[in-house]
Amino acid sequence: MRSLSLPTILCTLTATVVHSFHNIHPPILTITTHPSTSTTSLHGLKKGGKFGKQKDLAAKMEAAKRQRQVADGSLSPTSSSEQEESLSPEEIKLRNDRKRFESLLSSSLRNDSDGLGGDYLTVQQEEENAEAVFRGVARLYEGDPAPSTPFAELVSIENGEPIGKGGVERLLPNKADDYIVVITDPRPKSVELRSAIRKLVSGTVNEEIVKRCIVINPDSPGENRKMMKKLSGDSLAGKLRVLVDEDLEWMREYTALGEKRFSMSMFILSDGKCQKIARDVDGDLIGSVITNAVNAMKDNRY
Repeated sequence: MRSLSLPTILCTLTATVVHSFHNIHPPILTITTHPSTSTTSLHGLKKGGKFGKQKDLAAKMEAAKRQRQVADGSLSPTSSSEQEESLSPEEIKLRNDRKRFESLLSSSLRNDSDGLGGDYLTVQQEEENAEAVFRGVARLYEGDPAPSTPFAELVSIENGEPIGKGGVERLLPNKADDYIVVITDPRPKSVELRSAIRKLVSGTVNEEIVKRCIVINPDSPGENRKMMKKLSGDSLAGKLRVLVDEDLEWMREYTALGEKRFSMSMFILSDGKCQKIARDVDGDLIGSVITNAVNAMKDNRY
């Protein structure tokens, strides 16, 4: 049975505790690190004085009390959308951090013959993600809003034109229980991506999932048509949609380029959020990664 390493659990738990502490005790001095420039900036005392801090603390305590009442059943929430609107950005971020930590813990209890432990992340990916949370790396995390605007500039391989606003509305899920799976790779003519696509359309993944899969790469529409033509003999090839991100703008917006090197990534988008994210995906495991991630999303949505 696979278990998370102690550094992973401690790292993520520390990050969650830090977020919780800051929600109750606003820091007097904060240090913000900018990874892209490796510079540090200091921000001084917050304005508002003692009265403002007391008022802010009272509001946060009331919000925490409300959340406890909902949890123990003494207060019935009216709807998930109203609950979402009543939470501050800090409360939403804290909730998502806790869910990420719970997901990391629960994944250590799963076991499977594919080396993923029944989960969609390897131990190394879990540890890297925990470290990124702890360091505050600027990238999309599970539970974050999924930007829809970047999709409009993606190019169709059929006509070589951007799909536009209308294409985005048809592409993105419009029901709360619906989803799409996005597989991306910024490397031109990526051998690993093509191998992963071949596995996807060969029947290793359920057809209902394949129909919701979208591949995004930087290759030209013509190059992608050649690739898909070679796969035309596979039963599910016609179910898979391929879009072009020639300038890598979509991948930049979704922080899918990789921190240290270009690699394959997977995003499951549903209800306007990034429900599941896997970075530096092994193309040989793409079937298990996607299937396990979809199952995990159904068990635990943001």
